[in-house]
Amino acid sequence: MALGGWLAAWPALLSHGDHARVVLAVGVAGTVALALGIAAARTTAIALAVAVLGAAYALHLVLDRPAVDTRSALVGAGLLATAELACWSIELRREVSVREPGRQLRRLVAEVLLCLGGLALAALVLAASDLGHGGEGAVQLAGAAAAIALAWLALSLLRRPGA
Repeated sequence: MALGGWLAAWPALLSHGDHARVVLAVGVAGTVALALGIAAARTTAIALAVAVLGAAYALHLVLDRPAVDTRSALVGAGLLATAELACWSIELRREVSVREPGRQLRRLVAEVLLCLGGLALAALVLAASDLGHGGEGAVQLAGAAAAIALAWLALSLLRRPGA
């Protein structure tokens, strides 16, 4: 959504009560932290900012208690893409110009495949949750395990030197 779309959506979002204001405040804090992390070229700050953005979405799910939110797979993939692209931008600033043909394209393809893999994993968990209405505890445990695995994967990729 373009910046104009976000600005137009704020009054509608804020009209949903105190819960929306809290979620919006956490989301804005995460966005500001992400911008500061990119400006300061700190991958740890980027990881924390993405965690805060994910917490804003989790807070929305806890406070508003929507039914199975099919957008959560897209949100997870978007957060992973945000972290990867932000860290890549830092790497590009530090990188001495390497004249290896196709290097950037290979990296882009790897990033896209990583995000699509994360999206597929999240969609699989959503599909499993839709099938198992009776065993909600097991489904929530599987979803939490998948989220932890995805966060671990993202953090391990952030720490990888020369990626």
